[in-house]
Amino acid sequence: MGKYQKNIEAARRISVMQYLETYHPGELVRKTDKEYRTKTHSSLVITPANGKFHWYAQSVGGNNAIDYLTKVEGMNFVSAIRLLSAMTPMPVSIQAAKATPTRQHTVRPFELPAADRNTEAATAYLMHRGISPKVLRYCVNSGILYQTTRGSYRNCVFVGKDADGVPRSAFQRGCQGSFRGDVAGSQKQYGFLIPAEAENCDTVEIYEAPINAMSGATLRQFQHDGSWRKVHRLALGGLNHQPIDYFLQQHPKVGRVELCFDRDEPGRNFTKIVTKRLTERGYAVHNTPPCHWQGL
Repeated sequence: MGKYQKNIEAARRISVMQYLETYHPGELVRKTDKEYRTKTHSSLVITPANGKFHWYAQSVGGNNAIDYLTKVEGMNFVSAIRLLSAMTPMPVSIQAAKATPTRQHTVRPFELPAADRNTEAATAYLMHRGISPKVLRYCVNSGILYQTTRGSYRNCVFVGKDADGVPRSAFQRGCQGSFRGDVAGSQKQYGFLIPAEAENCDTVEIYEAPINAMSGATLRQFQHDGSWRKVHRLALGGLNHQPIDYFLQQHPKVGRVELCFDRDEPGRNFTKIVTKRLTERGYAVHNTPPCHWQGL
């Protein structure tokens, strides 16, 4: 058996749970004692006991990570094999996964994906999404945005840093297709932050996704003739309290919080929860959901 065929056989033994726990640890949501769903696709159900998944909204399913990557994330077969071959150490067999559906391999420490030599694909993608060149340049030059290659696909990488400027988390968004997810080992309390120019700024706008935060900055630039960094802009990488708490601890002068979460049901529910939580702590909280064009 040749090396490539061995890689294929090894990849076939990787379960959906193992793949998601390695590359997208924040995606899994327990539905019942025996089933999980994903945050991105609420109708996608995973059953660890038999290794199978079914995406009811699209009427597709499978029983391993290759099926998930090709049918859900839209990756071609060769790129899926390359990605799964990079998982280390090599995961346990499907039979072992059936007996113990929780992770059996070592948790990977956080490490940023290797950067490409340029950001042409990421820049083109984000400009197509409506992000202004000025906002893009700032994010790239600040080291909170760059481009990487995954298989044969280019991805945007949005970086979350700690108070000392050390990268602690990262979120990837494909420039083609629907791929998105946290980098393995990301510490979710460190969100994607576009800081205000003034250190004594008292206002933060909070968004779900980095692209939404960049869209908010772009809109501000167009509306106010370039003065777009008068407030902090924080993206949570989902609906998660941790980055909010960490940011507010590091910025004691902030007293006004503008919640710019999506207009869908999860976004509205999270807005209510955060509003109550922060109001009780003495913050002035305002609900300002994004315009329809933001983050499209």
